[in-house]
Amino acid sequence: MQYLDLKMDFMFKQLFGHPNRKSITMAFLNALLHRKEDDRIVDVQFENTELTKETEDGKTGRLDVIVRTNRGERIHVEIQIIPQYGMPERLLYYWARLFSSSLSKGERYVTLPPTIMIAILNYPLFPHETDRFHTVFHIREDEEQFLWSHHLEFHVLDFS
Repeated sequence: MQYLDLKMDFMFKQLFGHPNRKSITMAFLNALLHRKEDDRIVDVQFENTELTKETEDGKTGRLDVIVRTNRGERIHVEIQIIPQYGMPERLLYYWARLFSSSLSKGERYVTLPPTIMIAILNYPLFPHETDRFHTVFHIREDEEQFLWSHHLEFHVLDFS
């Protein structure tokens, strides 16, 4: 019996990026983000995954899965099985585009939603720094370790 590889973009999107399967997406996100009880994600709305150009010579792109949770968070799940040069910067770029697109003209910056980037990779992103399967990143002050903002969160899953 052969199984379909969920690490392939198409198969991943079919399972986790389809409105008919949002209960699977919510279960996955709740487990990954350690959400329980009152903190759980209880609904998601799927968003457009196309990145449009901001300028004439700007960059376009197609992301894998983007949802907005019932709590207003935006979560982008990206899967990549082939090692890509510059992946940390690419993920940061995707996060920044998603975060900045959350604000419309005239809106106050305090209305920006927390934006979470989840990268599922078939290779270690930081092979010399860690051998952990799931790493979580935030921006913290170097000495006192206080959080800059709860609006930025990165998760990396290494399936290699």
